[in-house]
Amino acid sequence: MNDRTILVSQKGRSPSSQTVLKAAAAALLISSVGAAIDAAHAPAHAQDGATFLDTIAVVGTRTETPVQDNPASVSVVDAAQMERRAPESIAEMLRDVPGVQVVDASAPGMKRLSIRGESSRRVTILVDGQEITDHSTYGTPLLIDPSNVERIEVVRGPASVLHGAKAIGGVINIVTKRGAGKPIQAELGGSYYSGTDGWQGWAAVSGTVGNLDYRLSGSLDDHGDRRVPEGRYSATGRLDGTSFNNDNLSAHLGYTFGEANNHYIALKAEQHRLSTESWTNPDYLDATVTHFNIDLPKRDLRKVGLYYDGTDISDVVRKVHVDAYYQTVDRLFMNEVTTRVPPTPPMIPLGGNIAVRSTSDDRNVNYGGTAQLDLQFHPDHYTIVGLHYLADELATTKLSERRSNIVIAPSQDARTVDDASIHTVSAFAQNEWSFADDFKLTTGVRYYHTQISHDRSLSGRAQPPGGVVPVNPVATSPDSSEGRLVTSAGLTYTGIENTTLRALYSEGYITPTLLQLYTDTTAGSGTTTLGNPFLKSETSRNVEIGARYNAGDLVLDAAAFYTTAKNYITRTPCTAQLGCSAADVRAGNHINVNADAATTYGLELAAEYTVPGTAFTPYATGTWMRRKLELTETFGRWATYDTNTPSLSGRFGVRWEGEVANHDAWADLYVRAATGVDRTTWVARRAPLVSGFETESLPGWATLNFAFGGSFGGEDDDRFRYAVSFNNILDKEYRSSFEEIPGVGRSVEVSLRMKF
Repeated sequence: MNDRTILVSQKGRSPSSQTVLKAAAAALLISSVGAAIDAAHAPAHAQDGATFLDTIAVVGTRTETPVQDNPASVSVVDAAQMERRAPESIAEMLRDVPGVQVVDASAPGMKRLSIRGESSRRVTILVDGQEITDHSTYGTPLLIDPSNVERIEVVRGPASVLHGAKAIGGVINIVTKRGAGKPIQAELGGSYYSGTDGWQGWAAVSGTVGNLDYRLSGSLDDHGDRRVPEGRYSATGRLDGTSFNNDNLSAHLGYTFGEANNHYIALKAEQHRLSTESWTNPDYLDATVTHFNIDLPKRDLRKVGLYYDGTDISDVVRKVHVDAYYQTVDRLFMNEVTTRVPPTPPMIPLGGNIAVRSTSDDRNVNYGGTAQLDLQFHPDHYTIVGLHYLADELATTKLSERRSNIVIAPSQDARTVDDASIHTVSAFAQNEWSFADDFKLTTGVRYYHTQISHDRSLSGRAQPPGGVVPVNPVATSPDSSEGRLVTSAGLTYTGIENTTLRALYSEGYITPTLLQLYTDTTAGSGTTTLGNPFLKSETSRNVEIGARYNAGDLVLDAAAFYTTAKNYITRTPCTAQLGCSAADVRAGNHINVNADAATTYGLELAAEYTVPGTAFTPYATGTWMRRKLELTETFGRWATYDTNTPSLSGRFGVRWEGEVANHDAWADLYVRAATGVDRTTWVARRAPLVSGFETESLPGWATLNFAFGGSFGGEDDDRFRYAVSFNNILDKEYRSSFEEIPGVGRSVEVSLRMKF
């Protein structure tokens, strides 16, 4: 096996001060640069004739296009690369893609992704081309069984023309496996993670009988609290509140038919159940907080999807695609906080305690589908047209229970119920025009029509506690609708040997979530963030240029991008001018508003060079990025580059591939590194009454890592596969960003998979 898929890290950090680590990093970097210089003077031929630029991707253009010729910034992680690791989540497989950052927002079992500095709420998540929506403040988690994934495709940058109204930051398309080539094939696998004392096990049976193919699979995993170096975040070496567990079931049934076997229909079903705790940064707790806990005991996804593909229908109709799906997401969130209020005569002469318990029980229902035609009226034109429909329906029940022994803040229960929905219909078209030798122009357009409804809103309060909480109807917001046109244009030039030059303009678009529009969210402190039905949609525009070079031994992929965005939604303290009631202003509550704009620009690079006559491949990948956030309304004209974004991040190392004891083997020694991050945010406090901008900082970091593995047995020499990873060998304490939990300390991951 000689897989040459390359991965790039947004999560590597800048070198630490440790002498050994600096030496290792310098040696690896020098070897990578030196190899690249040598490559300029030597003929380059890939060992197996294929590189990561030859990989076929669909997500960039909705057509099967090699990464080399794609006008967008596209990365692909294939099955061979995934088998070299023991990922406990799909997000971990994408940690090394350029411009991508892993986000878990304090919940370790619910990893999400940020692309080019955009929040995970602004990233579209597709499974087999069908969108998963979440309508949470944090975005959509990647809750898919890694063992059931064939490949993962990533578009970096706005892509709302082709992939839906959330793709301001980018798109993740997870392609699941179909049936094996033989009548029956059984697979078993397992992994151990010393960093969490965790394990994962999975099994699958698949095959093809005649024109019918099938796959059934299931997995279980369980992780304890994360092990980290003793220091700032833990005095014991364990992070409390970081345990989680998952279970997955999935089924695939496909059938090929037609005289030319050019029609295919498939049914897919999946279930994912998650229970996770939540970590709280001890820096955010003070002496007045005697108890604090967040728990997410349920996050269950169920989905059924139907797919049809027909190819080579006629000389004009090259392909027909139709899909439809129905999915539900059930979530339960719980937050408990107890605060000690010191004596403040004469109002609170003896002090007291306030205990608040907040729960949110939500159901998100999504259904919809896509119809797409691929047409070729002329040899120089390839056109796709399509229709898309998506329905998002959210039913949420929130309960807040306050227990107090303070007279001026009596005990009280409050309950709210909201039902709301967003229905989106869109039509899209794209044309690829080969208008001259070596030139291809790809233009696209999409029109969205969105209907937003607040169908029901109920609320009630009861006092004293313990009684039945009455639920009474309150005024709902009027329905609203919106139309939006987005466009894109990409140009590629292949007139230089082994080289593709490209330029791209693309637009992004995302509507507010139903929670941001209509739902009041209570934090543990007792303050509430109010929904705002008058929020505008967020939009972005992106320009980028890039070059790809693929001469076999030397492979380069570089891009420069510049993105502007406006109408970002943020939360701000309530004022009468924002439409808040006098009671909300007095209580120190917040409200969602369109206040932020952002400008992001940077460079992304992936490079590798296979030394001729050897089995060694030095590689270097990385991102340089700057992001400016501007508050344009609520706080006047104010801007900052302290946006939780590292200026430099990357991964570099040396990979070896060959044979050991007559079986295929590989090894990889690498460093992840990045500069530190700063974050400036508006902070409004009730006690003491101090508000203003606050800046937090995290230092740069680097980790030294080593992995090895191989395969053996069977006709294809891959019946058994194993992989071992030694992570953070120097036991570096680090935290990648304020949106991620502190990293695991020195740890080992071991995986084994068998195929019969």
